[in-house]
Amino acid sequence: MIDAHTHCFPNDPFSNSKVWAQTNKEDYWLRLVAPNKKPSLQRWNTKEQTLKVMHDANIEKIILLGWYWEHESTCLWHNQLMQSWFKEAPDKFIGFASILPNHSILKQLELAKSMGFRGVGELHPSVQNFSGNKRHWYQMAEWCIQENWPINIHVTESLNLPHSGYTQTPFQFYLDLAIAFPELKIILAHWGGGIPFFEQNPKLKPLLKNVYYDTAASPLLYDMTIFKNVISMVGIEKIIFGSDYPLNLYPNYQAEADIKTFIQAVHTDADLSSEAMNSLFKETITNILGSH
Repeated sequence: MIDAHTHCFPNDPFSNSKVWAQTNKEDYWLRLVAPNKKPSLQRWNTKEQTLKVMHDANIEKIILLGWYWEHESTCLWHNQLMQSWFKEAPDKFIGFASILPNHSILKQLELAKSMGFRGVGELHPSVQNFSGNKRHWYQMAEWCIQENWPINIHVTESLNLPHSGYTQTPFQFYLDLAIAFPELKIILAHWGGGIPFFEQNPKLKPLLKNVYYDTAASPLLYDMTIFKNVISMVGIEKIIFGSDYPLNLYPNYQAEADIKTFIQAVHTDADLSSEAMNSLFKETITNILGSH
């Protein structure tokens, strides 16, 4: 099994979140990890903890995604941590680079390539100012096609109750990106925030042929019927397993994050065939990554 949506973070943003966020001007991060009313669901994990969680859940490899930081310096700082993980355990960790699409986008991408990364993401068009930096986002897309790099992009569901960190993402952006770059491998996080529904439009479906959807944070967002429902709309070949570890997916009865509970729920409650399980947990993401 491969978990295609996980994170690892340095300790600094957790040890004193408010001071760190204010010092580094990462305001959105502060909204997530230090909300005003409810405790944060985001957890901090060491490499050793992550390897144990992987062992317990029988996970062969995980993709470490970068974060949608608001400053290039923070992205590089985060990439250096992820690099230290996958250099020490290349058989366990695959890295997607934290990138800020701005005027130095090509320099950032080339550096990430030299560091051993194999994709880009997780990105956030609202937090990272897609509207003001569209040209740089498109430069990144062209580069990723050339290098056969997938891009993972956060999608927020457009209809929900307000909660900490809830920042809507423009659905039109994802369609525009897919149309402009039909060879780009686009992974939309969190079931695409509901975008699979719009693939039922026969005019849109062929335009989204290069778009995939990961299952990150499912237990916090949907019940387990989401698997059968979305698969019936877009096909199992477009769905990729991701947990969003170390996010705590079961805060009502677990204090710490794990992946095993989520995987067990998929096996017992998602009602999928063994062939569908293989596609979900390994085959599709392996094909997307290709050979490097």
